[in-house]
Amino acid sequence: MDSSNQPVSGMESSMNVVNEPLKQRDFLLQMRKADKRLLQSLATSAKPLIFLELLVQQVRDLLPNMVRPCLIWCDKDLTNWRILNHVDWQGGVSDVVGRVSSVPTPLITFVASPSRKFGYEKSVSTRSDWVGWHSIIQECFLEDCHLVSVPDQDGNWLTMALFSNYISDVAEKPFYHWAIEQVLESAHDWIEASLLRKITDKTLQEMTDEGTGLLQPHAFDNAIEMMIRDARRYFQRLVFVTVFVKREIDGDELKHLSDTLTSTLRDNDLLARSGKSEFVMAMRIGHLDDAQIIAEKLEDALLKADPEHIGALNDGVSIGVSFYPEQANYNRLYLASRAAAEAVSEKTGYRLEYYGKFVKSLDEAYGF
Repeated sequence: MDSSNQPVSGMESSMNVVNEPLKQRDFLLQMRKADKRLLQSLATSAKPLIFLELLVQQVRDLLPNMVRPCLIWCDKDLTNWRILNHVDWQGGVSDVVGRVSSVPTPLITFVASPSRKFGYEKSVSTRSDWVGWHSIIQECFLEDCHLVSVPDQDGNWLTMALFSNYISDVAEKPFYHWAIEQVLESAHDWIEASLLRKITDKTLQEMTDEGTGLLQPHAFDNAIEMMIRDARRYFQRLVFVTVFVKREIDGDELKHLSDTLTSTLRDNDLLARSGKSEFVMAMRIGHLDDAQIIAEKLEDALLKADPEHIGALNDGVSIGVSFYPEQANYNRLYLASRAAAEAVSEKTGYRLEYYGKFVKSLDEAYGF
Protein backbone atom coordinates (compact mmCIF):
# COMPACT_ATOMS: atom_id res chain seq x y z
CA MET A 1 0.00 0.00 0.00
CA ASP A 2 1.26 3.45 -0.90
CA SER A 3 1.87 5.27 2.39
CA SER A 4 1.41 8.62 0.65
CA ASN A 5 -2.31 7.91 0.50
CA GLN A 6 -2.67 7.70 4.28
CA PRO A 7 -2.75 11.45 5.03
CA VAL A 8 -5.36 11.99 2.28
CA SER A 9 -7.60 9.32 3.80
CA GLY A 10 -7.25 10.90 7.23
CA MET A 11 -8.01 14.32 5.80
CA GLU A 12 -11.15 13.02 4.07
CA SER A 13 -12.30 11.48 7.35
CA SER A 14 -11.75 14.78 9.16
CA MET A 15 -13.63 16.66 6.46
CA ASN A 16 -16.60 14.31 6.85
CA VAL A 17 -16.64 15.01 10.60
CA VAL A 18 -16.47 18.77 10.00
CA ASN A 19 -19.12 18.71 7.26
CA GLU A 20 -21.66 16.68 9.26
CA PRO A 21 -22.95 19.62 11.38
CA LEU A 22 -23.10 21.80 8.25
CA LYS A 23 -25.16 19.19 6.42
CA GLN A 24 -27.48 18.88 9.40
CA ARG A 25 -27.87 22.65 9.57
CA ASP A 26 -28.70 22.87 5.86
CA PHE A 27 -31.19 20.03 6.20
CA LEU A 28 -32.95 21.73 9.14
CA LEU A 29 -33.15 24.95 7.11
CA GLN A 30 -34.92 23.00 4.36
CA MET A 31 -37.27 21.53 6.95
CA ARG A 32 -38.11 25.06 8.12
CA LYS A 33 -39.19 25.86 4.57
CA ALA A 34 -41.32 22.72 4.47
CA ASP A 35 -42.88 23.72 7.81
CA LYS A 36 -43.80 27.11 6.37
CA ARG A 37 -45.49 25.63 3.29
CA LEU A 38 -47.45 23.13 5.34
CA LEU A 39 -48.49 25.69 7.97
CA GLN A 40 -49.68 28.05 5.23
CA SER A 41 -51.73 25.21 3.77
CA LEU A 42 -53.37 24.53 7.14
CA ALA A 43 -53.95 28.24 7.78
CA THR A 44 -55.82 28.62 4.48
CA SER A 45 -58.01 25.57 5.24
CA ALA A 46 -56.76 23.51 2.33
CA LYS A 47 -58.75 20.33 1.79
CA PRO A 48 -57.30 17.41 3.80
CA LEU A 49 -56.28 15.43 0.72
CA ILE A 50 -54.56 18.47 -0.80
CA PHE A 51 -52.65 19.00 2.44
CA LEU A 52 -51.60 15.35 2.56
CA GLU A 53 -50.45 15.49 -1.06
CA LEU A 54 -48.33 18.51 -0.14
CA LEU A 55 -46.96 16.64 2.87
CA VAL A 56 -45.85 13.71 0.70
CA GLN A 57 -44.25 16.11 -1.77
CA GLN A 58 -42.35 17.94 0.99
CA VAL A 59 -41.00 14.65 2.37
CA ARG A 60 -39.94 13.61 -1.11
CA ASP A 61 -38.19 16.96 -1.65
CA LEU A 62 -36.38 16.76 1.67
CA LEU A 63 -34.90 13.35 0.87
CA PRO A 64 -34.73 13.12 -2.92
CA ASN A 65 -33.45 9.87 -4.46
CA MET A 66 -33.23 8.43 -0.98
CA VAL A 67 -36.73 7.95 0.45
CA ARG A 68 -39.98 6.87 -1.19
CA PRO A 69 -42.90 8.01 1.04
CA CYS A 70 -46.09 6.01 1.28
CA LEU A 71 -49.09 7.53 3.08
CA ILE A 72 -51.53 4.84 4.20
CA TRP A 73 -55.05 5.09 5.66
CA CYS A 74 -56.82 2.26 7.45
CA ASP A 75 -60.02 2.02 9.44
CA LYS A 76 -60.13 1.41 13.19
CA ASP A 77 -60.78 -2.31 12.65
CA LEU A 78 -57.64 -2.61 10.47
CA THR A 79 -59.68 -4.24 7.70
CA ASN A 80 -59.67 -1.59 4.96
CA TRP A 81 -56.35 -0.19 3.79
CA ARG A 82 -55.74 2.49 1.20
CA ILE A 83 -52.62 4.23 -0.07
CA LEU A 84 -53.42 7.94 -0.44
CA ASN A 85 -50.51 8.67 -2.81
CA HIS A 86 -51.42 5.53 -4.75
CA VAL A 87 -50.14 6.85 -8.09
CA ASP A 88 -46.61 6.24 -6.77
CA TRP A 89 -47.45 2.68 -5.65
CA GLN A 90 -49.48 1.03 -8.40
CA GLY A 91 -46.85 -1.58 -9.27
CA GLY A 92 -48.90 -4.44 -7.86
CA VAL A 93 -49.36 -2.87 -4.42
CA SER A 94 -52.62 -0.95 -4.87
CA ASP A 95 -55.37 -0.58 -7.44
CA VAL A 96 -56.29 2.62 -9.30
CA VAL A 97 -58.07 4.10 -6.25
CA GLY A 98 -55.40 3.07 -3.73
CA ARG A 99 -56.98 -0.05 -2.20
CA VAL A 100 -54.29 -2.38 -0.86
CA SER A 101 -54.82 -6.06 -1.62
CA SER A 102 -51.89 -7.43 0.42
CA VAL A 103 -51.16 -5.76 3.75
CA PRO A 104 -47.82 -6.83 5.30
CA THR A 105 -48.25 -8.37 8.76
CA PRO A 106 -45.58 -6.11 10.33
CA LEU A 107 -47.54 -3.06 9.11
CA ILE A 108 -50.75 -4.34 10.72
CA THR A 109 -48.88 -5.17 13.93
CA PHE A 110 -47.35 -1.70 14.11
CA VAL A 111 -50.63 0.15 13.57
CA ALA A 112 -52.37 -2.16 16.05
CA SER A 113 -49.80 -1.15 18.70
CA PRO A 114 -50.66 2.50 19.48
CA SER A 115 -48.08 2.66 22.26
CA ARG A 116 -45.39 2.46 19.58
CA LYS A 117 -45.12 5.91 18.04
CA PHE A 118 -42.47 4.81 15.53
CA GLY A 119 -41.61 1.56 13.81
CA TYR A 120 -38.73 0.19 11.75
CA GLU A 121 -38.62 -2.70 9.29
CA LYS A 122 -35.36 -3.74 7.63
CA SER A 123 -34.52 -5.91 4.62
CA VAL A 124 -38.09 -5.63 3.29
CA SER A 125 -36.93 -6.62 -0.23
CA THR A 126 -36.26 -10.20 0.85
CA ARG A 127 -38.69 -10.83 3.68
CA SER A 128 -41.67 -13.10 3.04
CA ASP A 129 -44.08 -10.94 5.06
CA TRP A 130 -43.59 -8.13 2.51
CA VAL A 131 -43.87 -10.40 -0.54
CA GLY A 132 -46.98 -8.63 -1.85
CA TRP A 133 -44.92 -5.46 -2.19
CA HIS A 134 -41.74 -7.03 -3.54
CA SER A 135 -42.28 -6.08 -7.18
CA ILE A 136 -42.11 -2.33 -6.58
CA ILE A 137 -39.73 -2.58 -3.60
CA GLN A 138 -37.17 -4.49 -5.63
CA GLU A 139 -37.72 -2.37 -8.74
CA CYS A 140 -36.91 0.78 -6.73
CA PHE A 141 -34.08 -0.87 -4.75
CA LEU A 142 -35.77 -0.24 -1.41
CA GLU A 143 -34.47 -1.99 1.69
CA ASP A 144 -35.68 -0.40 4.93
CA CYS A 145 -38.96 1.10 6.08
CA HIS A 146 -39.46 3.67 8.85
CA LEU A 147 -43.03 4.09 10.15
CA VAL A 148 -45.06 6.62 12.08
CA SER A 149 -48.79 6.41 12.72
CA VAL A 150 -51.41 8.89 14.02
CA PRO A 151 -55.06 8.14 14.96
CA ASP A 152 -57.90 10.45 13.93
CA GLN A 153 -60.96 11.37 16.01
CA ASP A 154 -62.88 8.34 14.71
CA GLY A 155 -60.19 5.82 15.61
CA ASN A 156 -58.92 5.40 12.07
CA TRP A 157 -55.19 5.59 11.34
CA LEU A 158 -52.92 7.58 9.07
CA THR A 159 -49.51 5.99 8.67
CA MET A 160 -46.47 7.46 6.95
CA ALA A 161 -44.06 4.81 5.69
CA LEU A 162 -40.64 6.00 4.54
CA PHE A 163 -39.04 3.34 2.36
CA SER A 164 -35.34 3.95 1.86
CA ASN A 165 -32.60 2.65 -0.40
CA TYR A 166 -29.63 0.68 0.87
CA ILE A 167 -26.86 3.11 1.82
CA SER A 168 -23.54 1.70 0.65
CA ASP A 169 -21.50 4.70 1.76
CA VAL A 170 -20.69 4.01 5.42
CA ALA A 171 -19.76 7.65 6.03
CA GLU A 172 -23.18 8.84 4.82
CA LYS A 173 -25.25 6.41 6.89
CA PRO A 174 -25.32 8.43 10.17
CA PHE A 175 -26.52 11.56 8.39
CA TYR A 176 -29.28 9.82 6.44
CA HIS A 177 -30.55 7.95 9.48
CA TRP A 178 -30.56 11.22 11.41
CA ALA A 179 -32.40 13.00 8.56
CA ILE A 180 -35.05 10.28 8.33
CA GLU A 181 -35.62 10.51 12.09
CA GLN A 182 -36.15 14.29 11.80
CA VAL A 183 -38.67 13.86 9.00
CA LEU A 184 -40.46 11.09 10.87
CA GLU A 185 -40.85 13.24 14.00
CA SER A 186 -42.13 16.17 11.97
CA ALA A 187 -44.45 13.97 9.88
CA HIS A 188 -46.19 12.91 13.09
CA ASP A 189 -46.77 16.54 14.06
CA TRP A 190 -47.86 17.57 10.56
CA ILE A 191 -50.40 14.75 10.30
CA GLU A 192 -51.70 15.43 13.81
CA ALA A 193 -52.09 19.13 12.98
CA SER A 194 -54.11 18.33 9.84
CA LEU A 195 -56.44 16.08 11.84
CA LEU A 196 -56.92 18.79 14.48
CA ARG A 197 -57.66 21.33 11.75
CA LYS A 198 -60.34 19.01 10.39
CA ILE A 199 -61.98 18.88 13.83
CA THR A 200 -61.73 22.67 14.15
CA ASP A 201 -63.32 23.27 10.75
CA LYS A 202 -66.23 21.06 11.78
CA THR A 203 -66.57 22.89 15.10
CA LEU A 204 -66.61 26.27 13.35
CA GLN A 205 -69.75 25.18 11.51
CA GLU A 206 -71.57 24.58 14.80
CA MET A 207 -73.13 27.35 16.88
CA THR A 208 -73.52 25.48 20.17
CA ASP A 209 -71.69 22.73 22.00
CA GLU A 210 -73.64 19.50 21.77
CA GLY A 211 -72.78 18.34 25.28
CA THR A 212 -73.51 21.54 27.23
CA GLY A 213 -75.78 23.58 24.98
CA LEU A 214 -73.49 26.59 25.46
CA LEU A 215 -72.38 28.81 22.59
CA GLN A 216 -69.22 27.72 20.82
CA PRO A 217 -66.40 30.25 21.47
CA HIS A 218 -66.43 31.54 17.87
CA ALA A 219 -70.23 31.99 18.02
CA PHE A 220 -69.88 33.88 21.31
CA ASP A 221 -67.19 36.10 19.76
CA ASN A 222 -69.43 36.98 16.81
CA ALA A 223 -72.48 37.57 19.00
CA ILE A 224 -70.76 39.88 21.46
CA GLU A 225 -69.22 41.95 18.67
CA MET A 226 -72.76 42.49 17.35
CA MET A 227 -73.97 43.28 20.87
CA ILE A 228 -71.23 45.90 21.30
CA ARG A 229 -72.06 47.48 17.93
CA ASP A 230 -75.73 47.74 18.93
CA ALA A 231 -74.79 49.14 22.33
CA ARG A 232 -72.66 51.80 20.67
CA ARG A 233 -75.42 52.71 18.26
CA TYR A 234 -78.24 52.87 20.83
CA PHE A 235 -76.20 54.11 23.84
CA GLN A 236 -76.75 50.94 25.82
CA ARG A 237 -74.81 49.50 28.74
CA LEU A 238 -73.36 46.00 28.85
CA VAL A 239 -71.69 43.85 31.47
CA PHE A 240 -69.13 41.18 30.71
CA VAL A 241 -68.62 38.38 33.21
CA THR A 242 -65.79 35.89 33.63
CA VAL A 243 -66.52 32.85 35.81
CA PHE A 244 -63.35 31.05 36.83
CA VAL A 245 -63.62 27.66 38.56
CA LYS A 246 -60.53 27.02 40.67
CA ARG A 247 -60.33 23.31 39.83
CA GLU A 248 -60.49 21.57 36.46
CA ILE A 249 -63.98 20.33 35.61
CA ASP A 250 -64.53 16.74 34.51
CA GLY A 251 -67.03 15.63 31.87
CA ASP A 252 -69.94 14.79 34.17
CA GLU A 253 -69.64 17.98 36.21
CA LEU A 254 -69.47 20.18 33.13
CA LYS A 255 -73.10 19.63 32.10
CA HIS A 256 -74.39 20.33 35.63
CA LEU A 257 -72.29 23.48 35.94
CA SER A 258 -73.36 24.68 32.48
CA ASP A 259 -77.01 24.19 33.48
CA THR A 260 -76.43 26.11 36.71
CA LEU A 261 -74.94 29.08 34.85
CA THR A 262 -77.62 28.95 32.15
CA SER A 263 -80.34 29.15 34.81
CA THR A 264 -79.21 32.70 35.65
CA LEU A 265 -79.56 34.00 32.07
CA ARG A 266 -82.28 35.90 30.28
CA ASP A 267 -83.23 35.11 26.68
CA ASN A 268 -80.75 37.42 24.96
CA ASP A 269 -77.79 36.93 27.30
CA LEU A 270 -74.65 35.15 26.06
CA LEU A 271 -72.74 32.29 27.69
CA ALA A 272 -69.80 30.21 26.43
CA ARG A 273 -66.99 28.10 27.82
CA SER A 274 -63.72 29.84 27.00
CA GLY A 275 -61.27 27.45 28.69
CA LYS A 276 -61.09 24.24 30.66
CA SER A 277 -62.19 26.02 33.84
CA GLU A 278 -63.44 29.35 32.53
CA PHE A 279 -66.78 30.63 31.28
CA VAL A 280 -67.67 34.02 29.80
CA MET A 281 -71.01 35.80 29.79
CA ALA A 282 -72.38 39.04 28.36
CA MET A 283 -75.69 40.81 28.92
CA ARG A 284 -77.38 44.18 28.45
CA ILE A 285 -78.24 46.22 31.53
CA GLY A 286 -80.26 49.34 32.11
CA HIS A 287 -78.31 50.73 35.06
CA LEU A 288 -74.87 50.29 36.56
CA ASP A 289 -76.35 48.83 39.75
CA ASP A 290 -77.76 45.92 37.73
CA ALA A 291 -74.23 44.48 37.53
CA GLN A 292 -74.16 43.81 41.27
CA ILE A 293 -77.55 42.09 41.06
CA ILE A 294 -76.25 39.84 38.25
CA ALA A 295 -73.07 38.99 40.17
CA GLU A 296 -75.01 38.16 43.35
CA LYS A 297 -77.45 36.02 41.36
CA LEU A 298 -74.55 34.05 39.88
CA GLU A 299 -72.83 33.70 43.26
CA ASP A 300 -76.06 32.50 44.88
CA ALA A 301 -76.73 29.92 42.13
CA LEU A 302 -73.21 28.51 42.45
CA LEU A 303 -73.35 28.34 46.26
CA LYS A 304 -76.67 26.47 46.09
CA ALA A 305 -75.46 23.97 43.45
CA ASP A 306 -75.23 20.36 44.61
CA PRO A 307 -71.54 19.63 45.34
CA GLU A 308 -72.16 15.93 44.65
CA HIS A 309 -72.93 16.83 41.05
CA ILE A 310 -70.30 19.58 40.73
CA GLY A 311 -67.39 18.61 42.95
CA ALA A 312 -65.18 21.29 41.38
CA LEU A 313 -67.19 23.94 43.22
CA ASN A 314 -65.73 22.71 46.52
CA ASP A 315 -62.49 24.47 45.59
CA GLY A 316 -64.31 27.73 44.93
CA VAL A 317 -65.32 30.01 42.06
CA SER A 318 -64.25 33.56 41.21
CA ILE A 319 -66.60 35.88 39.33
CA GLY A 320 -65.34 39.03 37.63
CA VAL A 321 -67.52 41.74 36.07
CA SER A 322 -66.59 44.59 33.74
CA PHE A 323 -68.65 47.32 32.06
CA TYR A 324 -69.23 48.74 28.60
CA PRO A 325 -68.68 51.58 27.64
CA GLU A 326 -66.16 51.96 30.49
CA GLN A 327 -64.18 49.23 28.66
CA ALA A 328 -64.50 50.08 25.00
CA ASN A 329 -64.14 46.72 23.24
CA TYR A 330 -64.36 42.96 23.65
CA ASN A 331 -60.70 42.41 24.51
CA ARG A 332 -60.66 45.10 27.18
CA LEU A 333 -63.93 43.83 28.63
CA TYR A 334 -62.50 40.32 28.91
CA LEU A 335 -59.17 41.44 30.42
CA ALA A 336 -60.90 43.67 32.97
CA SER A 337 -63.38 40.96 34.01
CA ARG A 338 -60.57 38.39 34.26
CA ALA A 339 -58.56 40.79 36.45
CA ALA A 340 -61.64 41.30 38.64
CA ALA A 341 -62.05 37.53 39.04
CA GLU A 342 -58.40 37.22 40.03
CA ALA A 343 -58.95 39.89 42.68
CA VAL A 344 -61.51 37.72 44.54
CA SER A 345 -60.00 36.74 47.89
CA GLU A 346 -62.78 34.56 49.32
CA LYS A 347 -63.43 30.95 48.31
CA THR A 348 -66.44 31.86 46.19
CA GLY A 349 -67.21 35.46 45.43
CA TYR A 350 -67.26 38.28 42.90
CA ARG A 351 -65.66 41.62 42.12
CA LEU A 352 -66.73 44.46 39.84
CA GLU A 353 -64.03 46.24 37.86
CA TYR A 354 -64.80 49.95 37.68
CA TYR A 355 -62.13 52.37 36.48
CA GLY A 356 -59.31 50.19 37.80
CA LYS A 357 -60.90 49.41 41.16
CA PHE A 358 -62.10 45.93 42.15
CA VAL A 359 -65.15 46.29 44.36
CA LYS A 360 -68.25 44.42 45.54
CA SER A 361 -70.51 47.41 45.03
CA LEU A 362 -70.28 50.71 43.17
CA ASP A 363 -70.62 52.50 46.48
CA GLU A 364 -67.14 51.21 47.32
CA ALA A 365 -65.85 52.60 44.03
CA TYR A 366 -67.16 56.03 44.89
CA GLY A 367 -65.86 55.78 48.48
CA PHE A 368 -69.26 55.71 50.16
